[in-house]
Amino acid sequence: METPERYQRDHEKLSAGLRELRNAAGFTGREAAKRAGMSQPKISKIENALLLPSAADVETLLHVYGAPQEQFDGLLDLAAVLHTTYESNRTIVRRGAARRQRQIAQLEAEATTAQYLSISLIPTLLQTAEYARRVFALDLTGNDLARALDARLERQHVLYRESKSLSFILTEAALRWQFGPAEVMRTQLLHIASLSTLPNVSIGIVPWTAEVSVVPMHNFEIFDDKLVTVTLETVSMTFQDPQDVLRHGRLYAGLDKAALKGDEARALLSKIAEEFRALD
Repeated sequence: METPERYQRDHEKLSAGLRELRNAAGFTGREAAKRAGMSQPKISKIENALLLPSAADVETLLHVYGAPQEQFDGLLDLAAVLHTTYESNRTIVRRGAARRQRQIAQLEAEATTAQYLSISLIPTLLQTAEYARRVFALDLTGNDLARALDARLERQHVLYRESKSLSFILTEAALRWQFGPAEVMRTQLLHIASLSTLPNVSIGIVPWTAEVSVVPMHNFEIFDDKLVTVTLETVSMTFQDPQDVLRHGRLYAGLDKAALKGDEARALLSKIAEEFRALD
């Protein structure tokens, strides 16, 4: 993860670069604000590192200032990095998977709405205890495993808070990926069907037979349309730039249109659960 010191240096580098380009273009702060469609106080806060501009704001200012291509690309890339947090999954395990679960739980506690997309794995909030144990046991043992499972259980309490709006989209592949004995999978699917009856929980399933208009490359979670978290094989990332959040929102909306919900989703869950029963 980028250290606070490195983050501050990069933020100041971005601010100084934009200020120097404005001065080189011969614009006052007021004139730059007018040309960019921003307020003068916003320009001042950006240039004094009191406000982190979105990548879109930085791109607008770079066009206004006529930035040379090298500076244009460098400052735009820097803005994107500042809006993205990276943390190695090895570091997460070393510091404690339970700690990571508590961090996500804090996001869920602060958010009013949350959207979860899962392509190949049952989302953490929907996992049974046995399914979750098998997931965490891929990397953890002993007390570390027990602490992670306890933290996962604490996270699941959010499902029963009616002040929250929680939406899940799973592919049929995520349901059929046999991550354990058939009875474990059958129990897991029936558990999802039960959770789908909660008033504040929406569970959609994209069946294999559905035609889709988008192709997400990974699982992700969106909180209040302000922040996106993504977990890949070796790294976990957090995106806050509005354009990144919007892009993930469009992916979610595209799959939401193709998803079965309510009784249709529960019927598919029951069908697949019975197919797992037949494997015993």
